[in-house]
Amino acid sequence: MRTLSPLLPLVATTLLAQAPSPGTTPTLKWRGSLWASAVTQNRDTTDGSLAFRPLEAGQGQFTLDGLMLGVDATLTSGWSAKATLLTGQAGKVVQSTTGDSGTIAPVEAMLVWTGERDTFRIGRMITFIGMEFLDGVQDVTASRGLLFSFVDPFGQVGINWHHAFSPVWSTDVWAFNGEDRTRDNNHGKTVGLGLTYNHAGSQDNFLSLHAYSGSEQDGFGAAANTGAEGRKRERLCLMGQWIAGASTFQWEASLGRESFATGSILGATAPATATWRGYGFICKRELMPSVSLFARAEWLSDDLGVRLSADPTIREGLGLAGPIAYAGRMGANLQAQGISLGVEKKHGPAFARLELRQDRLNRDLTDAQGRTFRESASGTLSLGASF
Repeated sequence: MRTLSPLLPLVATTLLAQAPSPGTTPTLKWRGSLWASAVTQNRDTTDGSLAFRPLEAGQGQFTLDGLMLGVDATLTSGWSAKATLLTGQAGKVVQSTTGDSGTIAPVEAMLVWTGERDTFRIGRMITFIGMEFLDGVQDVTASRGLLFSFVDPFGQVGINWHHAFSPVWSTDVWAFNGEDRTRDNNHGKTVGLGLTYNHAGSQDNFLSLHAYSGSEQDGFGAAANTGAEGRKRERLCLMGQWIAGASTFQWEASLGRESFATGSILGATAPATATWRGYGFICKRELMPSVSLFARAEWLSDDLGVRLSADPTIREGLGLAGPIAYAGRMGANLQAQGISLGVEKKHGPAFARLELRQDRLNRDLTDAQGRTFRESASGTLSLGASF
């Protein structure tokens, strides 16, 4: 994979050769969004986190989930630039994946060239995968689902080439520095291909298939920027959306596998390959212009528990909370399901969402009182607005 290292400088040099002159005055467009939530759950965990919901701040808190501020600069000759900062609980989570402290994460910082049928992006960008978004204001539901929490990546650093063959068919090519990285050290490159079908040229009704393969950087958190080539990860994701009158349907199917060295998986005596399969479906029905009902159903299968162990309670249930940082456990064979039902009320760019949610795992977990459980119920009130 190291042969991809010269690719970014080569593309950057080619694009910058066509860039606008230094004297050009850009046109700036500012944007932002804000969302917060209060969550309660019928399970108390040892560390105060929410079972099945590791991205949340914790039980019984009203939390600033995210404050996103961005600017788009329109230059000349098809050139533009894009930068976005994210803070709040979501920013803290993004920072933690790369071993950085604080809550302010630079999730986008890229140069964009747009032609008649082609778009080139180079820099830091939010990923294209998933039913849900890093910007919570764009979501349908009030809470973050299983796929967003455990399977879908948040961001990437690299290049993207989008080509539209027609208003109906388009392709994407990616080369980036692994998933969920906010810096590029020319190690652990991943390549990806995407094919998208837009029904009758509509941006609302689409089906998109993405495939990725590459060696990630070694580890998360403090070990994420060691400069070492990491484990190989392969991912296949099928996503879609269809809007029919007052109803919106979204779906996702995600398959993946990841290689781990000997000693990384508890109970493994040789290198191991972890696999996961996730499926999700979201439906939203507008009852009137300002009121909608929504529902989400998800299933996640994780054979070694390397994905679901991001939840501290599940990690403890797998026996991975000891001094050795095992990534998973042989024979875990975890199966998780989640169902959410809720209502949304809008007032201009502002919204309020109320949601009831139930999650379940096929393995016993232990609460703060030492009692075992496999299911949890939670309620979420989410408030937000875009500006």
